[in-house]
Amino acid sequence: MSKVSQIVSDLKKIQTGYGLLSLTWRLDPIPNDAAFVSMKRVIDLALERNTKAFFNVGEFYGPNNANLILVKSFFQKYPELRQHVIISCKGGVDNVTFSPKGDYDSVVTSVENSIEAMGGYIDIFEVARFDTTLLKDGDVYPKETFKALAACVEEGKIGAISLSEVNETEIRAVAADWGNYISCVEVELSIFSPQILEDGVAKAGSDLGLIIICYSPLGRGLLTGTITPSTTFQEGDLRTHWRRFQGDALAKNQLCVDFLNSILMERPTDKRISLVQLSLGWVKHWNHNDKFKNATFIPIPSGSTLEKVNENFDEGKGKITDKEFEKINQFVKTFEVVGGRWEAAAH
Repeated sequence: MSKVSQIVSDLKKIQTGYGLLSLTWRLDPIPNDAAFVSMKRVIDLALERNTKAFFNVGEFYGPNNANLILVKSFFQKYPELRQHVIISCKGGVDNVTFSPKGDYDSVVTSVENSIEAMGGYIDIFEVARFDTTLLKDGDVYPKETFKALAACVEEGKIGAISLSEVNETEIRAVAADWGNYISCVEVELSIFSPQILEDGVAKAGSDLGLIIICYSPLGRGLLTGTITPSTTFQEGDLRTHWRRFQGDALAKNQLCVDFLNSILMERPTDKRISLVQLSLGWVKHWNHNDKFKNATFIPIPSGSTLEKVNENFDEGKGKITDKEFEKINQFVKTFEVVGGRWEAAAH
C-alpha cells in the first residue's frame, strides 16, 4: 500500500478530527500546559477507539509559526504519541498579508519552513487558497503549485496532498492530474454553511471517493449555544468582522439555534445530548446517507479545554437519528442565514 493510500485508509476510520487554529490564532493564545491537556486527550480517545488522531494545523495560524511550534513542543514532551497522529498542515500563503503564494519555489519553501517549525515530517500538506495569478489560458488550477507538492511527496517531505477551499470543477481537474497524491479535501460544512451539499463539492467528493475534512462544523461558535444577540466579542475576535455575527443578523440567525434546541427537547431525558453534539452528529450523519455514499465526512471542531474536547469527541452522543437528520435538512432548505460565510460586517 502506498503512503497516500495508507493515509486515506487511516483517515476513513476517524469519526472526528481536531482543529488547532483557535489555540494560537488569538490575542491570548492558550498556554502550552493547558493546550497539551486537550491535545493529549484527543490522542488518548483515538487510541481507545483503535484509530489515529487527526490534527489540523497551519503555518499562519498565529504569528511566527505559533501553531506549528505548539505542536513541536507537544511532541517533544510526548514523542511516543507522534506515530498515532495524522497531521494536516495548511500553508502556501504570505504569512503577513495572507495572499496566496503558489509558485513552485514558494510552495517548497512553505513546506520546508513548516517541517522545520513543527520539528519533523508532515503527513498532509495543502495550500490554503489557489494562487490565481499563476493561471494560464484554459487552466482550472495552478499546475505549478501541484508540481511542487507532488515533488515534496516523492522526496518524502510530506505524505500526501489535500485541497482547500475548492469548487467542484477544481476538485475534478486536480484529481484527474494528481489523484495518486490526493488524500482529502478541506471545506466548510455546518448547519449554518451547508453549501457544499448543493454546489457539487460533496458530489465530487463522493464520485471520487474522497475524504471531506469539514472545518467550522460548529458555525464558528454559532452552534455551541454560547453566542446570543447580546454577546460581546473580545477585541481581536475575527467574528467582529463578519456580518452574520452582528446585531439584527445574529438575532435572525439565532432562530436556527432555537429550532435545533427544540429538537433536543424532544429527546427522552436519558438520551439528551448537547447542541454541539447534535450539530456534529448532523455532519457525521452524511456518512450514512446514500446521496454521497462514497465520500467520508470528518468534522474538525476545536476545543481549548478538556471539557470541550470530551463533549466534541463523545462519539456515543455524537450520533443523531434519521428522523432528526431529516428534520434538520428540511429546516435548512427553507432557513436563510443572514450573512455569507465571509461576508464582511458594515462598520
